[in-house]
Amino acid sequence: MLGHCILRAMAAAEGGIAEIKARVAAGERYSKFGALRLSMKVSPKAMRVATFIVCWAIAMKMDGVEEYSITEYQRFWKENERQTYRVQNEFRELWPEFKTPDELARQIVKQVDGRIAKKDAAKLPLTLRVAADVSA
Repeated sequence: MLGHCILRAMAAAEGGIAEIKARVAAGERYSKFGALRLSMKVSPKAMRVATFIVCWAIAMKMDGVEEYSITEYQRFWKENERQTYRVQNEFRELWPEFKTPDELARQIVKQVDGRIAKKDAAKLPLTLRVAADVSA
């Protein structure tokens, strides 16, 4: 999950996939240091979005539902309204094909046992995989 979010955040920071493809076609290449610098720059945002998606999945699993709303998410996690909407906007920047993380969360719920320990929940953004089309 985190890998997807980092790649999407890097693409967004560089103007999108089409812009990157155009640069590559024109012969422009990223140096290893340039790619590392860019990944470090976007990592905080990517981690917030990956965590948001995983927390969304956990809330759906705990409530036993297939779909969730931002209000239900906010109530479940007892988060500040402004912060919740801020992270949702970041999610939509990185995953523009989705309005909410429902579809991604359903994939995650399939992989997660309902009785995960709290200490293991913190590792989920780093270990979960989702099927996503990044060619768009």
